[in-house]
Amino acid sequence: MKQILKSILAVYMTKRKKKREFTLEELESKHSELGRRSFNDSSYFAGISKEGFTFVTRMSFRSDKPNENWMKVSIPGEGVWGFENREMPEGDGFKQGPLEYICLVPGEKWRIKYEGTLPQGKKEEPVKIDVEWTGAAPLVVFDKVGTTALQVGKQIARERWSRKFFEKLRELDQVHYEQAGTMKGTIEWRGKKHELEFVGVRDHSWSIRNWEDWERHFWLLGLLEDGRFFNFSLISYSFVKNLQAAFIRNNDKYKTIYKIPSFENLQFDSLMPKSFTFKVQEDADGPEKELTVNMRAFFPFRMDDVYYLRQAEAEFIYDGVKGVGIAEMGINLGKYEIDINSTC
Repeated sequence: MKQILKSILAVYMTKRKKKREFTLEELESKHSELGRRSFNDSSYFAGISKEGFTFVTRMSFRSDKPNENWMKVSIPGEGVWGFENREMPEGDGFKQGPLEYICLVPGEKWRIKYEGTLPQGKKEEPVKIDVEWTGAAPLVVFDKVGTTALQVGKQIARERWSRKFFEKLRELDQVHYEQAGTMKGTIEWRGKKHELEFVGVRDHSWSIRNWEDWERHFWLLGLLEDGRFFNFSLISYSFVKNLQAAFIRNNDKYKTIYKIPSFENLQFDSLMPKSFTFKVQEDADGPEKELTVNMRAFFPFRMDDVYYLRQAEAEFIYDGVKGVGIAEMGINLGKYEIDINSTC
């Protein structure tokens, strides 16, 4: 009886959050709460071109810690060049130093610019990146799609409840949305201007973020050749495990995925595999469908020196259809023994 009551209460608490509404202008703005400890506003773009250029870039604006920033580019025949967490002055809007994201039309068009240097070991080369993002589908806001109150409530109900638990749980009350798109523009490298078109994915979120609370996660975002767009994500925190967020867009509609495996049920060959397969159940009464992930170019990052995060350009096969996208995995360096040099 006690567990049943916990489940009912947890579902009720989760449903309240899903009543929030935001305009496109609110969603696409930078959010700041300087008086709120560990507040974070994070934006991310990734692009994959047929010519072999792939880039990932992120900016995070934080209330009481140094801002975060990434720009890493996979150059055909030359490997990955890039930086993370350079000391760069914060500008108006989404800008740190020479890295800037400019919203042209909320929910539809952005411009990503960077002109500076990219290191690779002891080497460093100048680069100029100027691309324009065009959304291929509407924003998918996780308040509305990707999770259900029942899914989240069940996981919350499994944990030991305490005052501290609910304090940590409130930190997860974030706004998070994603979008598939295309990008066109140029990358100038070694004196040559490359005119490129990219398959693109992006996200934006804001709330409290403490990397030390993260135990492990994966985030798989892909676009299939038949036009479907998906996210299969799983995260375990120190205080609540196996939180699922997953959707698929098909026939111009977003659908929340019913079930993906928990970490305990995944058949990984290592803590940070470079390829794997698992089953997805889109509907409660529907058949299982298989997802295969094969990773290529790798982009590693260390988050506050406590959490190791590795992104990769990925080839997907889902439900028999090929696709491309980004596969991200992460693990807490204090809780797991791992040789991060062997993961890329």
